[in-house]
Amino acid sequence: MISKQAHEKSTTFVDTNYRKKWEDSLLHFQNKHASGSKYLRPAYKYRSKIFRPKTRATIRNNEAAAAAAFFTNTDVVVIEPQNESNNQQKASAEINTEILNYRLQNTIPWFLICIGAFQDAQVVGVVCSYQSWKYQEKVETYVEDVFNPETGEDEQVKTREKTTVKDCPSIELIPVENIRISPSALWTDPIGTSPYIIWTIPMYVKDIKRRMNEIDTKSNQPKWTKLTDDQLRSSSQHPYDSTRMTREKGREDKTITEHTKEMGDYDIVWVHMNIINHNGEDIVYYTAGTEYMLSDPVSLETMYFHGERPFVMGYSLIETHKAYPSGLAELGKNIQQEINEVANQRLDNVKLVLNKRWSVKRGSQVDVKSITRNVPGSVTFANDPLKDIVAHEFSDVTGSSYLEQDRLNVDYDELVGNFSTSSVQTNRQLNETATGMKMMKGASNALIEYTIKTFAETWVEPVIKQLLKLEQAYETDEVVLSIAAEKAQLYQKYGINEITDELLNQSLTTTIHLGSMATDPGLKLNQFLGKITSFVDIMKNMPMGLNVEEIAKEIFGKKAKRFIMGEDGKNAQMQGMIEQMQKTIAQLEMQLKEKMTQEKTKVQVSKMKEAGQDRRTFAELENNILLKRMDIAGGNRNV
Repeated sequence: MISKQAHEKSTTFVDTNYRKKWEDSLLHFQNKHASGSKYLRPAYKYRSKIFRPKTRATIRNNEAAAAAAFFTNTDVVVIEPQNESNNQQKASAEINTEILNYRLQNTIPWFLICIGAFQDAQVVGVVCSYQSWKYQEKVETYVEDVFNPETGEDEQVKTREKTTVKDCPSIELIPVENIRISPSALWTDPIGTSPYIIWTIPMYVKDIKRRMNEIDTKSNQPKWTKLTDDQLRSSSQHPYDSTRMTREKGREDKTITEHTKEMGDYDIVWVHMNIINHNGEDIVYYTAGTEYMLSDPVSLETMYFHGERPFVMGYSLIETHKAYPSGLAELGKNIQQEINEVANQRLDNVKLVLNKRWSVKRGSQVDVKSITRNVPGSVTFANDPLKDIVAHEFSDVTGSSYLEQDRLNVDYDELVGNFSTSSVQTNRQLNETATGMKMMKGASNALIEYTIKTFAETWVEPVIKQLLKLEQAYETDEVVLSIAAEKAQLYQKYGINEITDELLNQSLTTTIHLGSMATDPGLKLNQFLGKITSFVDIMKNMPMGLNVEEIAKEIFGKKAKRFIMGEDGKNAQMQGMIEQMQKTIAQLEMQLKEKMTQEKTKVQVSKMKEAGQDRRTFAELENNILLKRMDIAGGNRNV
């Protein structure tokens, strides 16, 4: 069987090259020493053997940064049309954006899946997920009494009614040990270039028997072949997996089924989903273990309408030409071990300084228990204390060990991109100034953003694109469609009052809300405000002929349309021109009012001047008349 050979070959390759690394990384993430460590030997039973949790602290810090980067915005994803001038694509982009955001916020536990995937990528190096559409119906039978006019009696009639139990998209994270691909797959696209993909699935017997008796009409999956309990029992004996047991440290293997005569409903059987490329075409079929066929082979396009392999494998660190790159835990493994070594030796040194080591003469009568207890104020009996008992003094080296630990912490933080208080305490010349603190934090944020960006490009965006294709192919929930249409305002914007398959199945592009400074909300806000200020300044004094849409893209990036009012950049440009014209008109009106006021003032002044001149002339005339009257009166007296 082809799938059996592929499974054995890929398992041998994984066991030889990767399993030990995965298990050591998982143990370091669990704050435990790696297998083969000297601290696990009997000789170190009474020695200090703590594990300093640098690996776990760094990964938790990166998870918090990823949560801030992916979940700060209200919308998880933005979908845009490939052709901006096509109203059909624009309407499709808006309705699909609302549908996907609704599903990711209400149906799919996206926060847990996204952060869990990021954790897998950091711990073991890769994360793999399976995207599918879950559809399940329940058939209920009702018995009713119906009157038969021919017989004149009531007859019982059975009616069957189908109700939908589950009809939604799904994302399942797959443990790295449960997925098999070819060792020769290309590192840029391991899922797409592998000639086979095998997913080992632990399933309950009850679920297997249910699928043996039904047909999944939504995904058009064939009916499973019925197997006997003996055949299922032989398939349940999955070999011991050390990676799974390392992850479940201290617990029993939950996938192991004990030998019993009858298979219980809650026993585990390992089912293999096989995607094999045969003669250039992908075929899909299920097997119970590697021995029994559960379904007939069908083409991938028959089972999945979008025609793509429903798996995505991503990572957070780029290592060229490796299908399984290293994780962050493996990257800092050696320095983590040295940090533990220095810490444990310092603790042993402190214990020896505070509790001396003693040499007691063999055969002498000395109270050894009293010496080992070392209780303050206690008395130890000896025949000859000066000769029978000797105390060994140890020098205190804690100062130098702390300096060595600080340097190891700095090396670790620099390698994995962690900004911790130990780095601040060590670099005293930097932490004494605010500029130095910004320099250290900025370098750390750059590495964290690079890690998150790599994860987003290799896993998040491909997963969202597959979800979009699943929505376009399978979405029929009227409630979800109506809510999405209302939020998208399709009727108000485009006059569309019905969502059809043609509307959903348009050529679209998917974008994740993730930008620079995404890990620091404060810096991100300041950067955004700076962009807004620059854009507003340009709009205030914008010369004619400039393309506002392209200017906005240069400032805000590929999500610039979210910040421009109007349907497109032309509307925004027209809006800016109108605002500029309104400001110009207002200025002209102010100037006209000022001129009118000045003219009125001049007229009033001239009138006042004329009025003053008339008063002076009238006064002079009156004065002349008076003088003439006085002269006439004087002449009459002389006569």
